[in-house]
Amino acid sequence: MKFWNRKNKIEFFHNEPSIIDTFPIMESKDLKLNWANKARQDFQNLIKEGAGNNPEFSHLARCPGIFDLFKYGYVISLHKDILIKRKDIGFEWQFKYPRDHRVGNLPSKLNDFEITSPTEANIKLISIPPWADNFIVKIDTGWHVIAPKGLKFIMLPIAYPDTFDFTSSIGILNPAVATDINFQMFWHAKEDIVTIKAGTPLGHLIPLSEKKYQMVQRNMNQRDRRWVEKMASAYNSTFWNHTMRKKIVDMYNKYWKR
Repeated sequence: MKFWNRKNKIEFFHNEPSIIDTFPIMESKDLKLNWANKARQDFQNLIKEGAGNNPEFSHLARCPGIFDLFKYGYVISLHKDILIKRKDIGFEWQFKYPRDHRVGNLPSKLNDFEITSPTEANIKLISIPPWADNFIVKIDTGWHVIAPKGLKFIMLPIAYPDTFDFTSSIGILNPAVATDINFQMFWHAKEDIVTIKAGTPLGHLIPLSEKKYQMVQRNMNQRDRRWVEKMASAYNSTFWNHTMRKKIVDMYNKYWKR
């Protein structure tokens, strides 16, 4: 039996034809942050100058609490330029879709990239940093993840990012409950109009396990599409989505043979 069987794979799929070639999910170790590159270069320069001969020499690049974080999990990046425009209440958004620029809420399509916001009532209930704006930007990335049975992920913001226009909120992603990957972001930018470019890291996904898994990403196939439709159909059968979670978990394990 091969080690990389389905029980040892974390599989990501997306419906965007070019995404794996242009803005794929990356392993965290491959994330290139400007400040981190400068810190590593500064460390190397000091070592060349002989700083390593000093037993009391310390440097940021040697801090395991920071740099070990980038040894685990995956980074999901934005794959479309988006424009966020602040309003008196909330925001408007814009991106190229598919050959036209449109503003506002587009009709929801199967597995499409989409930008929404939680309801005003829910925003009032959650703890929002006092320096953040009065709205939350929710990005439905269009990515789905299929994981070994029982495996969950912790969703984190990018630690020590190069930009502080937004911070993704922290949460748990359980693929057996919902396979879609969404980021809800606290907004910090002070400008009225901000463009976030494709390729900007949105968040950090870390498997809650010490076990090693093979990461696979692919374009959505017919089986994937049937799953997204099946999951949506199940959740759409009731006004109270949370009552369907156990059924969804059983359906997920059966469908994906976990």
